[in-house]
Amino acid sequence: MKTLTCALLLCTLFQTSSARAGSAGVTARPLTLDFAGTPSKAELLLPAIPAKAPLVLLIQGTGPEDMDGSFASYDGSVVKGSLGTLAHTLAAQGFAVMRFDKRGAAATFDPKTAQAAQGAYAGLTMRDLLADARTALNAAQTQPGVDGSRVYVYGWSEGSVIAATLATDVKARGLIVQGPVVNDYAAIFARQFERVGIPYLTPYAKDGKLALAGLMSSFQGPGSTLAKMQGQLLFDRTSTLEKPVLSTYFDTNKDGLVDLKAEALPGITAYYRMAVPQEPMYAPATSLPTLGTLAPKLTMPVLILQGASDANIDPDDARVLDAALGKSGNTDHTLKVYAGLGHGLGKAASVTQDDFAPTETGPMNDMAGWLNAH
Repeated sequence: MKTLTCALLLCTLFQTSSARAGSAGVTARPLTLDFAGTPSKAELLLPAIPAKAPLVLLIQGTGPEDMDGSFASYDGSVVKGSLGTLAHTLAAQGFAVMRFDKRGAAATFDPKTAQAAQGAYAGLTMRDLLADARTALNAAQTQPGVDGSRVYVYGWSEGSVIAATLATDVKARGLIVQGPVVNDYAAIFARQFERVGIPYLTPYAKDGKLALAGLMSSFQGPGSTLAKMQGQLLFDRTSTLEKPVLSTYFDTNKDGLVDLKAEALPGITAYYRMAVPQEPMYAPATSLPTLGTLAPKLTMPVLILQGASDANIDPDDARVLDAALGKSGNTDHTLKVYAGLGHGLGKAASVTQDDFAPTETGPMNDMAGWLNAH
């Protein structure tokens, strides 16, 4: 069985590029932050208003992403994110918006340092990322033109966990989470295989049983990157590009086929239960509580944004979080579920077609409207 690698990407690879919108009257103030001895670039956008502006901190998802949510893919190309566009949208509405490169992200964009930087990032914990986000927030609060007493925190995907803890610690005025991590990580990864992998792979299987030939064919199909990544889990650890081998771990009855529901799903679930807690980012001693656990402490106003075609996060998890907030006594929580949008709140026809297109303007405007109302 493979190690976790790509399967652990919550806000995953291969977002399509989105241009960052310029905003009339918005001033960009570049900053450099110190993340435990690693310098990281940041940018504070200030609106064209005479009074001090309320502050919004943006926190990215999984991996060594820059302030826009962009990252270097495995082939060396740069995959653009949408947080720059979101930042300008909110700044144009009168908010000071702070975003920052994650620790060591800059080095991953240089082919000469990428491998070492990726390795260093893999050793970070969720608590390290929380400390960095707090450093960014503290720096922004002291900047001229910022009302540091009015703080709102936004977190996308895995960043929602960091955002929720930080918002609780600093008593933020509000919390925005997009594609929130509500369940535990092992369950989320297993659910990805159930919701995305099985539907995508089923047409390549006979009576629900997948042969090696069908698995190989699936990589030429019309699925998203995440959908095809699920198929990669079904290769044996002895596989090579020259000689692929179907997993003997999942083929429990040794018939040369993998039954997607009866063999692969329980096997993958058991594997994640064993492997995920061993990863530094998700180990109990160094991780942070997911939002399902943290819900009773989220007493501030909360906006939950969720794509109905989100391949990474089950929309039912967002509904569970919304219900948990109400049950715990939070009287100001709003859930918005967007039909036809995926994990990045960009267009996605289905969960197997969610390739994380750039965020649509509608959800960005909804965030701005919610912030103005609060």
